[in-house]
Amino acid sequence: MLLNKQTNQRGFTLIEMIVSLGVFSVVVTTAVGAMLVLIATNQQLQAEQSVMTNLAFALDTMTREMRTGYNYYCDSQPNYSAGGPNNIFDDANDHESLLGTNTADCATGRPTGRQLQGVSFYEGGDSLTGATGARRILYFFDEDANTIYRRVGNDPKQAIVSSGLVVQDAQFYVTGSNPLSVGSDTEQPSITIYIEAQEKDDPTAKTYYLQTTVVQRILDL
Repeated sequence: MLLNKQTNQRGFTLIEMIVSLGVFSVVVTTAVGAMLVLIATNQQLQAEQSVMTNLAFALDTMTREMRTGYNYYCDSQPNYSAGGPNNIFDDANDHESLLGTNTADCATGRPTGRQLQGVSFYEGGDSLTGATGARRILYFFDEDANTIYRRVGNDPKQAIVSSGLVVQDAQFYVTGSNPLSVGSDTEQPSITIYIEAQEKDDPTAKTYYLQTTVVQRILDL
């Protein structure tokens, strides 16, 4: 006699499948969300690092040359046309010939309504400008162009910050520019540089603020 052996095989119920899929969806959604946050944070940190590296390079370039310079002359103009042939910011004018050994302070920074402001000074050696026959270096901020330029003698200006940056504001404060031999000024010349900048491709990006002070290294005689 043959016996019918019944095998009890049981699978997943519909409710169990729905619950499993729901739990899996929650886990996957959470994991993907965390990954997207990490990616966005990484991109933001890379952008911030790029901005700070570029600003630090520009600031280091200016301070390295200013520290060893002398005969600081601070000036500002409403635009490139103001002052005609006496505008030191205009590429058409040889700012070295215009200034000579003159000095000028600007203790209050960039005046209101002035598009251009910067500092010109004699290089403390021939390593940077000797090949061009010029000795005066000019660093200045252009509010309309939102950048900082560098001029050597009669050479055209060149931007020293990346095109991916927007310099919203930059100001130069110069004190003690007159040497002791010219008058009673016994203060060692100093230059304070203040910069505000943002990443150009992200109008909602945060603003970065940098400030440093440079004191003339050589004796103020």
